[in-house]
Amino acid sequence: MKEDLNRTRWSRLSVRMNVPRSPGVFLVAAGAGLLPEGVLMVGSAANLRERMLELLEVKELHARSARVIHWVADLTTEQARLAERLFVRRYDPPLSSAPRTRYLDILAG
Repeated sequence: MKEDLNRTRWSRLSVRMNVPRSPGVFLVAAGAGLLPEGVLMVGSAANLRERMLELLEVKELHARSARVIHWVADLTTEQARLAERLFVRRYDPPLSSAPRTRYLDILAG
């Protein structure tokens, strides 16, 4: 799934032009590279574009120098939640909206 990540700059215009309104998972990163480096937050959303536009208003992400959003769209809601859980395990971000559920932990392996 790491190869499927799309990359969008940390700006409202970039999010509106590039991110679809479908379910998906996102990673907010401090590094501006092609791969996620310094992941600050991982989350999933039923409407990826709206959720990312909300994130642009979060002051804590601005304080931590968020620069880029990596995302995967066109997933089902269940796939997005499972991918979120896997990314949380992989990157262990300081900020995360992932709920701690035993069911998702079992599915994630």
